[in-house]
Amino acid sequence: MSRSIRQSPVTRALAGALFVSCGIGDAHAQSAQKVSVRMDWVISGYHTPYFVGIKNGYYKGEGLDVTVEPGNGSGNVAQAIGNGNGDLATVDGGTMMQLVAKGLPVKAVMGWFQRNPIGIIYNVKSGISKPKDIEGKTLVVTNGDAPSALLPAFAESTGVDLKKVNIVSTDAASKNAAVIAGRGDAVVTFSFQAVPILEAAGLTVQTLDYADYGVTVPGLSVIARPEYLEKNPETVKKFILASRKAIEWTRDNPEKAVEILSEMNPGQKILMGTALPVLKGSFALLHTKNTAGLPIGVMAREDWAQAEEVLAKYVGMRKADSPDRYFTNAYVSAP
Repeated sequence: MSRSIRQSPVTRALAGALFVSCGIGDAHAQSAQKVSVRMDWVISGYHTPYFVGIKNGYYKGEGLDVTVEPGNGSGNVAQAIGNGNGDLATVDGGTMMQLVAKGLPVKAVMGWFQRNPIGIIYNVKSGISKPKDIEGKTLVVTNGDAPSALLPAFAESTGVDLKKVNIVSTDAASKNAAVIAGRGDAVVTFSFQAVPILEAAGLTVQTLDYADYGVTVPGLSVIARPEYLEKNPETVKKFILASRKAIEWTRDNPEKAVEILSEMNPGQKILMGTALPVLKGSFALLHTKNTAGLPIGVMAREDWAQAEEVLAKYVGMRKADSPDRYFTNAYVSAP
């Protein structure tokens, strides 16, 4: 014998609230904006903040469903974004500027590493101690990435004849290994990233940082094509806001952040002993003297103008009518 159950007004109210709440939650999940962000190259310690943003829910809190993809060099990644293959990407600012000067439709919307992190990291046993010493030596590069794209600028500014340098190209993941194995005397890459890796392998290394020889261009920047920006302005703003939160949390909790990086990349062996110093080394690149004290991501027009002068002088890049062609702060607002 069945018996109907009478619900009290309070019970009915709670049930209704639960129904509405669940409905809102489901609608929010279903309406999350999918966003892909491609890295400049293979996943490394300095990419940690993006995975923190996903794990800690910073992107989800802004209504975004973010996926992080590895890259194969800033030049290649920037061209992919400019051709509509992907939403956002982090690429070297100097490399991007040269491509924009040639007509590639992309623009920087957030400054990440605003100091140029590129350098030539050499094995001290090779006999290199100054730029001219790389003549006659073997230099390992990856064609299409930011360090190789700016190598002519470094050579021009230091008087190095690249025709006298034995340049060997390999994939991004194998550059440091080539020097460790003795197949190269030096590697052209991000100094803060390569030094811990090479030292962990037992090498004594030093660096010739591009920025110390006048090649001052923006480091990694978040870019998008104008068409995407026009259609998704709020999405870009939310992505940048969440990324800033992720960077700040990572800076305050680097050990926990690297654990998240390892956890979220189970198919890739994250070497904790090198990922952590690589990550910590990246924090010094977040600002230039022109952006000191500003929220992370805000860029200075003076930095882009100076970079344009450097690239015009050393690699013959054609100047734009205004540095605003390369970047915009329209999507980077203070929290």
